[in-house]
Amino acid sequence: MKNIIAATLTTLLIGFGLYEVNLDSASDFERWALKYGKNYYGDEKIYRQTIYYQNKQMIDEHNKRTDATYLMAQNQFMTITNEEFIRLYLNTKSSEQLNQQDQVRRNNIYKSPESINKENKRDSVDWRGLVKVKNQGSCPSSYAISATSLTEAEYAALKGISVTLSAQQIMDCHYMKDGCDPNFDRNTVWEALGYMMQHGLYNEYQYPYTGKDQRCQIKTDGPWKIKNRSWSASMKAYSLQSHLYFNHPYSVEVDGTKWQFYGSGIFSDCSSATSTTNYYALVVGYDKSENWFVQASFGTTWGESGYIRLAPGNTCGILNTVNHVDLND
Repeated sequence: MKNIIAATLTTLLIGFGLYEVNLDSASDFERWALKYGKNYYGDEKIYRQTIYYQNKQMIDEHNKRTDATYLMAQNQFMTITNEEFIRLYLNTKSSEQLNQQDQVRRNNIYKSPESINKENKRDSVDWRGLVKVKNQGSCPSSYAISATSLTEAEYAALKGISVTLSAQQIMDCHYMKDGCDPNFDRNTVWEALGYMMQHGLYNEYQYPYTGKDQRCQIKTDGPWKIKNRSWSASMKAYSLQSHLYFNHPYSVEVDGTKWQFYGSGIFSDCSSATSTTNYYALVVGYDKSENWFVQASFGTTWGESGYIRLAPGNTCGILNTVNHVDLND
C-alpha cells in the first residue's frame, strides 16, 4: 500500500512540475512508462518489464534487417504480448459468425455510378487529415470508430462540415453494454451504420468516448444520420482506387494481427489472400506506387502519425470487404 501511495504521489508531483525525473539514469522501461503514463507494481511490474524488453529486442532485430520494407517502433503496446494485443484491441469472431454477417449483407452489395475500369484510376489520391485520427484505448471498438470516421469523411468532403461523431453512442446504445466485447457478432461496421441510419448520432462532445462498456446515456435520436449503407466484396484494386478518387474514403475490414509495432514504411507482413479480418479501419488513398494509405484508431503516436501504408493489392485483406455510405440530401 505504501508503494502505491508513493507512486501515486510521485505521478501527481510530476504532473505539477514539482518532481524532476532523472531521465539520464532511468531505464528504457522507466522512460517508456513515464511517457505513456503506465504504472505497474510488484510481480506485475516484473512481468510487464520482461515483456517490454522482449518486444524491444524483437523491434531492434527487425529494424536491422536489410530486407525489411517497414520499420517497427516502440509505442503504447510495448508491455503486452501479441496474443494480448489481438484479444484486447482486435475483433475476434468465429468463421461461423463471419459467414452469418456475409449472408445479411448480400442484398446490399455496392453498385458504383461510375464506369469502373483501369482508365478511371488516377495516379494518387490522399485523404489523410480529412478527419482526425482516433484512439480506441483498451477497447476493441474499431468497428464503431471506422463507421463514424467514414461518415465524418463524407460530411467533410461533400458538405464541407467538420464534425466528430460519437462512437461511444454506437457502443452503448446499439446493443446494450456489449460495445467492448471482441466476440459479439453485432460489433461490425455494417451494424454500426445500420444504427446510424435508424437513430442518428450525437457528436463526441455531447456523448464523449470512454472506451468502456456502459449503459446508453440518451433517450432521443441524434441529429447526424446517413441515408444508406452499402458494401462491396472482393473488390479489384483499381476499382477501389477509382472509388477513392470519386467517392472519398471507405471503411475496410483488414487483418491487423501483426500491426502492433508498425512504425513507418510499406507494410506487407500478412497474407494478401487472408480471410481473417479482425480490425476495421479507413482507407484514405494510395500513392503513385499503388501503396494504400490507411487510417487506424490507435492514436497519433502509433505508425505514421496514426496511419499505415500497405503494399499494393489485397494486402491484409483490404479488398475483401469495403463499406460505403450515402448522406441525406
